[in-house]
Amino acid sequence: MFSKIIPLAAFLLATTTIAAPAQTLTIYSPQGGDDRGAFITEKAKEAGFDIQFLGGGGGELFDRLIAEKANPQADIVLGLVQPSMYQLKAESLFEPFVPAWAVDLGADFKDADGNFHMFWQTPIVMAYTDKVTGEAVPTSWLDLDKPEYKDLFTFGPITSQTTRMILAGILWRFADPATGEVSEDGWNFLRAAYASSRVLAEGADYWQTVASGDMPVVLSWYGGVANNAAKNNIDVTFVDTEGGTPMVAESLGIIKGTDDLEVARKFVEWFGSPEFMAAYATRFNQAPAHPEALANSPEAVRAGVEQFHVQPIDWNIASGKLNEWLETIQLDIMP
Repeated sequence: MFSKIIPLAAFLLATTTIAAPAQTLTIYSPQGGDDRGAFITEKAKEAGFDIQFLGGGGGELFDRLIAEKANPQADIVLGLVQPSMYQLKAESLFEPFVPAWAVDLGADFKDADGNFHMFWQTPIVMAYTDKVTGEAVPTSWLDLDKPEYKDLFTFGPITSQTTRMILAGILWRFADPATGEVSEDGWNFLRAAYASSRVLAEGADYWQTVASGDMPVVLSWYGGVANNAAKNNIDVTFVDTEGGTPMVAESLGIIKGTDDLEVARKFVEWFGSPEFMAAYATRFNQAPAHPEALANSPEAVRAGVEQFHVQPIDWNIASGKLNEWLETIQLDIMP
């Protein structure tokens, strides 16, 4: 048996014709189509698991899980962040399970009812290349509407969960923390920031555009910036932004209705273990949520979290408003 990553279109066809072999876990994950998915697949096979990934944007996978509620196709969802997971919980999509390693997780990194647990803590960052100097250096997310940054950055596709977390972090600065209602000032700011942003041409290579100097201000997740900057020989400086940096955590949970519940539980136990998390951290420069795994991670990984002041966000409140916010952005703000 072997593991594979399935493109979305092929998966749609496959699921209408044949079922996955017994004991093969189908995992929905934004990590499924890149080096992270290949690494997880390889290590899972060594540990005795046969897995197949359905990759895609976090928003796309979230929408798919909701659409499949009556006939679930996934066994596990891996890599969605807090707002998405809380919304999936509200839809009763999870099979509760508390792995042994969850005992040592902080309260902020696990669902109180055992529906899902978080394994990475990921700063959503602003960074800039050496093409930006002096007074032009950004210091805040609220700089994005200024004329000097026009066309120097992009928000990315709204189906991306990274983009959604960037937008949530911005809007939360203008939100009533008790209700999540965003003020008119917040919507006006975001409208102006979108007007300043640049839309990449279809097929354009984002990191080559950054490397060329055409788009020297980067909005993304910390590990993605660090890895791609190194891969493309780009010098970047991270901004510890005024008002704080959104800190999100990627989670995994078992989907209710899985045909392979015991195998899914064993996979969760293996995947979230401090040993595997530390190995993953070393490979991908991403900070584990588990304290033992973080302690055993490279110093640079620990520094990647510690260099930022965290923006206080009540993700329980924000997750309940996110769909409404995204609808407003799509209908009234995006070009």
